[in-house]
Amino acid sequence: MQAKGSYSNQDAGSVGAAVAEALAALSSHEVRWRLVRLAKKLAALRASDTRPRVVTSRRRRERRPGWVLDAVCRVLADQRASGPMRPVSVHAAVEALIGEGVSKDSVSWVLSSHSAGPSPLFVRVARGRYVLANPDS
Repeated sequence: MQAKGSYSNQDAGSVGAAVAEALAALSSHEVRWRLVRLAKKLAALRASDTRPRVVTSRRRRERRPGWVLDAVCRVLADQRASGPMRPVSVHAAVEALIGEGVSKDSVSWVLSSHSAGPSPLFVRVARGRYVLANPDS
């Protein structure tokens, strides 16, 4: 006995076409809805006194590649007398130095990636503890 509303293999083509039509109708309705919503937002922005954001090129921004590395070097140089530092402490000191939030992962990556190789910048003296490799820098 077949359940009511079920289809056989012979009906698969017509069901597929019906599903495709339904998806097309839903997606076009969704697209229309999103466009209407976007138009309303744009109209509200035009009507408000809000100044548009100034978009600056990445080349004109203050930070350059390597700014996290530079900040980590400065922190470890400043804290040299206190001994090896954990990445968490380095992260907090970098944020205090920069005055903005910095990703913990960025600080950890700088420490781990620059503590190996032919001329490392940092020495990992113990698990999770780092010092500058050359105290003069």
